[in-house]
Amino acid sequence: MRIYLGMISILTLTYKRKDLLEEAIQSYLLQIEGHEDTTEMVIINDVDGVEYVYNHPNIRIINLKERFSSVGKKLEWGFKQCKYPWIYRLDDDDLLSPFALNLLYRRIYEYPNKDILRDVGHYVFTNNKYQGINGSVNNGNCYSSNFIKRVGPFIDAQGEDSWLTFDNKADTHTYKELVSTMIYRWGMGVYHISGMGNISSEEVNELTDNQSDTEMGTIEIVPNFKNDYWSPILNDLKKDTTP
Repeated sequence: MRIYLGMISILTLTYKRKDLLEEAIQSYLLQIEGHEDTTEMVIINDVDGVEYVYNHPNIRIINLKERFSSVGKKLEWGFKQCKYPWIYRLDDDDLLSPFALNLLYRRIYEYPNKDILRDVGHYVFTNNKYQGINGSVNNGNCYSSNFIKRVGPFIDAQGEDSWLTFDNKADTHTYKELVSTMIYRWGMGVYHISGMGNISSEEVNELTDNQSDTEMGTIEIVPNFKNDYWSPILNDLKKDTTP
């Protein structure tokens, strides 16, 4: 298979949040029509004793028997599993917006030589209620594989997103338009590492174990949306474009 510049890997790290993972996968599957040969979704699961199973030609689930020491090291390893020139980070508690892939392809062709393409903000849902646009470190960051090869080793601690995006002299283009490729979700009664504060990776691992799914064994993944995430965003955009 020939590799072209515009090909995109969606990299998803997951840990004991099956229901959220199913929604993240659904947000990808709903928009790959016409892009089947230029995209993949790579899912890294490092829960010992849990094997996620889902058969789809564009999705690879890699189940590991030993947990990584930190999210940073998991991310570093995950990047190496991606086969395409651009890698988009989508954690299991986040979603792609309804037009994410089309936007990403357009942006890659606009700025093919950048290290990072990112938005000024992302759509926010708190407890599945739409809150509009806000921003943080990962606003739908898409990294060139050449940039990823230049950095490292990744930090074995909290803050891997900020370190990767801002501490490695990346040539970044940030889109200022209030249209984002990513939906950031908060609350929902699950853990969020970004809300744990400045604690050690060991403490993060302990907290995520204590606040997570307990189901073990081989688990069939069934992609689906439990809520309507896309309509509020599309309705907002209609308001912005209505004279």
